Amino acid sequence: MAMINEMRLARVGSGETKRRAKRRRTRKDLWTAVLFLLPSLLFLTVFVYVPSVMAFGLAFWHYHLLGVHTTWAGISNFTDALQFNLFQQSLWNTFYFAALMVPGTLILSVSIALLIQKASRYYGVIRTLILLPYATPAVGTAIGWLWIFDPTYGMANGVLHGLGLPESGWLQSPSMAMPSIAIYSLWHGVGFDVVIVMSAIAGLPKSVLEAAAMDGAGAWRRFWQVTLPLISPTIFFLVVVTTLGALQSFAQIYALTGGTGGPEYATTTSLFLIYETAFVYNHYSYASAMAVILVFVILVLTLIQRYIGKRSVFYQ
Repeated sequence: MAMINEMRLARVGSGETKRRAKRRRTRKDLWTAVLFLLPSLLFLTVFVYVPSVMAFGLAFWHYHLLGVHTTWAGISNFTDALQFNLFQQSLWNTFYFAALMVPGTLILSVSIALLIQKASRYYGVIRTLILLPYATPAVGTAIGWLWIFDPTYGMANGVLHGLGLPESGWLQSPSMAMPSIAIYSLWHGVGFDVVIVMSAIAGLPKSVLEAAAMDGAGAWRRFWQVTLPLISPTIFFLVVVTTLGALQSFAQIYALTGGTGGPEYATTTSLFLIYETAFVYNHYSYASAMAVILVFVILVLTLIQRYIGKRSVFYQ
């Protein structure tokens, strides 16, 4: 009997030792993870979280750069921003740009991805060429596109003239300035979306596609009823990412318009106006209020997209 009790105590002691060793390993892994994540957390805290909180608080004050006569503003900065005609126009310009970018990105990315998948012999070379514009700086490539869009000597009007079509003012035309920037943005950024769609298509179960083909479904029907539903999570991801990017567009607009947001404020998006209000006219509180409104708009649109995505996206 005593021997049995000793064996039980030994098993209990062995189990307790294993649990203690497991807890030590868990704590060690936790501290190791914290150590590796600490630089990123510090960077995000200093350059993202703290400035965001400060900007939100600044929106409720009349702030002056020198720190004198700073007074409480309440919600007056928000009401003034919402009543400001140029801010209203900038919101419209932002939505217009997003409306051009989202469908254009989806149509081009899916179409190019399908074409590249068929050109299997030159798959690697074509993929590199498609992704190359995305890897180049926007400001640098915008210089070349300024020449392309030049109404007198540009290649765009040269092509239109050669086809016998009416020429355009492109960036100098209020009606064509935003579509011109959208064309450049599609050229510059669609490579990223193409690679994402190609990865999704490559991961499709071939047995499903082969079964659809054996059932007599043509290429077009297989795309609409098999391929598109299966890659719908990827499409939804691109919709969200493209929408967020379009609503925060700045670099390409600044580069292609020479920092003016023209002509006639036709390309002045909300983020461009926020930048101009804060760093050109030094109205930091007013710009912070505009930024908070823009963040709220982006949040609402994201929630709407999430609601729609849950009901329309096919998850395997």
